[in-house]
Amino acid sequence: MAVSLLHLVDERNVPVTPEIRIAVEAAYRWSVREYRQIDESELAPMAESVASAMAKRTDEIVSPRRYAFAALTGKIQEWFRGHRAKLVSYETEDELDRELGANEQFTLEVERRILFSQIRSRLNERDRQICVLMEQDLDSPRDVAKALHITYSAAAKALQRVRERMANMVEVERHGAEKSSSEPKILDFESR
Repeated sequence: MAVSLLHLVDERNVPVTPEIRIAVEAAYRWSVREYRQIDESELAPMAESVASAMAKRTDEIVSPRRYAFAALTGKIQEWFRGHRAKLVSYETEDELDRELGANEQFTLEVERRILFSQIRSRLNERDRQICVLMEQDLDSPRDVAKALHITYSAAAKALQRVRERMANMVEVERHGAEKSSSEPKILDFESR
């Protein structure tokens, strides 16, 4: 439950009265539901400061529940004033890329991971281990031998075998007239 985040004490580190605790916990639970864009870890200190302030004014507060809700709402409004959101609308993805700058490295990394994932699913266990090492840029026979605890020559042969199998799985179609010059396509060996 979200209430477990709260440490409701007064200035002297003494727990607040049950009436204040119940009121602040109710206001906190409400704020967590109503203001999902604010993290609970940011709402908790607000609720704790409301409890501390209420403990100072116990005699002046007529309705602790109403006071807790109003005070916490005020704290949240202060938070919003200090954390103004920026809403920017873009018509197309190209406009967004022009504004923020295209991240080609990210796109290439995602495509590489997808390709390796598709290839891995069609390899046997040993070849899959070597493929994972290749993904981690450990693609020399020395690296493979060390990781798999095999000899250098066995690692070189296994690495060559995996590269050949991967090359056979990826068929590159070249289209001179089309926009993209090549599109990788995973082949299904069972159909051959």
